[in-house]
Amino acid sequence: MKQKTIFIIFILLLLFPVLSFPVARNYIDSANHENRTFASFPQFTFSREGIKNYPEAFEDWFNDHLPYKNQLVAMDNRRKRFLQEGTTAIEYKGSTCALEGKHHWLFYNAQNENESSFDDYLCNNLYTEEQLEQIAGRYLQFQNFLKDRGAEFVLMYAANKEQVYPEYMPATIIRTKSYSRTDQLVDYLRANTGIPVLYTKDALMEEKQKGYQVFAKYDTHWNNLGGFVGGQLLNEYFHGKRVGLDEVQISVVNTHKSGDLADLLAMGNVYNDDKEWVVDNYKENVKVQMVQEDDGYYEFCSNAEDKRNVLAVTDSFGYGLMAEMPKDFATVTFIQNTEDFRSYVETRHPDIVMVEIVERARTRQEQEVEGLMW
Repeated sequence: MKQKTIFIIFILLLLFPVLSFPVARNYIDSANHENRTFASFPQFTFSREGIKNYPEAFEDWFNDHLPYKNQLVAMDNRRKRFLQEGTTAIEYKGSTCALEGKHHWLFYNAQNENESSFDDYLCNNLYTEEQLEQIAGRYLQFQNFLKDRGAEFVLMYAANKEQVYPEYMPATIIRTKSYSRTDQLVDYLRANTGIPVLYTKDALMEEKQKGYQVFAKYDTHWNNLGGFVGGQLLNEYFHGKRVGLDEVQISVVNTHKSGDLADLLAMGNVYNDDKEWVVDNYKENVKVQMVQEDDGYYEFCSNAEDKRNVLAVTDSFGYGLMAEMPKDFATVTFIQNTEDFRSYVETRHPDIVMVEIVERARTRQEQEVEGLMW
């Protein structure tokens, strides 16, 4: 009888999470914080391929929709924090999540077909000469496409967070090289094409060394100060002047800032003591107005001295550019949805097209650049 009771209790404990979660999910954090679409429930088919692939597809679905997943992730990360466990190289190589470095700095570990921030950081994935030629050829074709339509092309690479703050990476991750394939590509493009290439790493590190924080501690992205530094590289290229952070007034508007990486760890309520900075007095005489905002499309107009029309094709790092860059040009439009790029170029006639690509997503977005022409 005692064994039967223990067995029943054991079965109930196994079933409780599954049975209770449909109700509990309305009162707890059950959101998808992983910046990707969760796997859908697989359809079983009586075929060789269907039978072969179903177990793996079901496992993907189950892992994505595990009851109390966020709570379990949070418990494990709280345990690691309490025990002060570092991230191992195996976890870094195999994980697609956020990783905790020194002083609780969080880093994004992109691991998929076209992204590998682990290899980018270790600098062990340099391009071949053939790959460099192919990428350069793609950009030259794009530059000619824009030139035929009266627009100048500028390319910006936004550095990965760990390239700017390697001192906060987990102590277990040791790199012996510092010349990344983004460094390699930038050097190649500058030496072999006439394309203006702006790589933000050196400028960001320069401001960091002055004592400014240019990336969010708990987020993937640069903060407003980092975005200002990136925009100043464009200002320097076109106007010959790069304004440093020590030349403007900055202030703190939030002292309880969390971020997307903390959400990935389901610890947004723990990692929430970062500061949010803003630039207060850059070109105070220039007045900016947002004239249109629509699903990845943001158009700004101003009384800037430079009357040119700029089209900025960006990823999520573009948000950091929006606060101050419109003060440098009379019309600046940021787009993330590139489906209408060609029609926009041919109807709105931008003078400058800037393509911003974050370092970790370079391969995927370089392939998309070719698609912008068609």
